[in-house]
Amino acid sequence: MKKIIVMLVMLALVVSLIACTGDDPLETDGTDDANVANAGDGASDGNGSDDGTATSKTAFAYNGVEIEVNDDMSEVLAQIGEPKSYFEAASCAFEGLDKTYTYSGFEITTRPDGDKDYINSIVITDDSVTTTLGIYIGSTRDAVVSAYGECDSLVDTLLSYSDDNAQINFIFDGDTVISIEYIPA
Repeated sequence: MKKIIVMLVMLALVVSLIACTGDDPLETDGTDDANVANAGDGASDGNGSDDGTATSKTAFAYNGVEIEVNDDMSEVLAQIGEPKSYFEAASCAFEGLDKTYTYSGFEITTRPDGDKDYINSIVITDDSVTTTLGIYIGSTRDAVVSAYGECDSLVDTLLSYSDDNAQINFIFDGDTVISIEYIPA
């Protein structure tokens, strides 16, 4: 399973240059089904659901805190608290340590820059959290397109949406989202 996920992430990174920009996020009045979380049963656990705090479709919200690629991780940690687990290793690309913070339902990886660590990616790991527009692992391709807009992706297994700061990738197995990742644009 890890091999498949690694291959999908590598595919997503290769295809990241092909990303398309979708329309602005759908306007919601909070009464639609965009708060889907927790095993896709329509219940929200309040973690990654659309709570109206996100200003960008490539932002991730956790417990009311907006988190974006390139944010200073020390500021994010101060707001969302300590992770369930933490891992660090010497960076292959930067001087310093790459770090991985694992929370319930998602992981954040950072890259070092001087004495600070900046968010390099956010990966949703299960269906207990959603994107700010209500997409979760297990959502359908139609649900992604309905929430984020059309995307002229050259790869059937990937839909990408980007803005000036970041890109969000939805990776599919058939018609089902199996991975969601936020990476630098």
